[in-house]
Amino acid sequence: MEDNWENLYEEDGVTLGPEEALLRETEKTKALKVEKLQLKDTIEKLQSKNDTLVNVNNSLEQKLTSLTEESSRSIHLETDQTHTLKWAYLLLIFNLTALIILILFHLK
Repeated sequence: MEDNWENLYEEDGVTLGPEEALLRETEKTKALKVEKLQLKDTIEKLQSKNDTLVNVNNSLEQKLTSLTEESSRSIHLETDQTHTLKWAYLLLIFNLTALIILILFHLK
């Protein structure tokens, strides 16, 4: 049988045997699995935060829409009241003018 193991070296230049190389690869695999689980957990947390932010955003959009509608209704009411007041003043001035004219004609 051929020996398919590559010569793996540590940082200090020492050659690793097959058992040490296998142990090292096993440790790397375990570390990668742990990192994968941590990343999954992070993804789940971020998705949860994202869902929460989407809900908050929708809620704020609904509030903005309702406030905008209330504001436009309020503006229409103010406009209607302003027109009503203008008409009331106009009628008051007209009536006072008519009254003054009638008084002047009555005094002559």
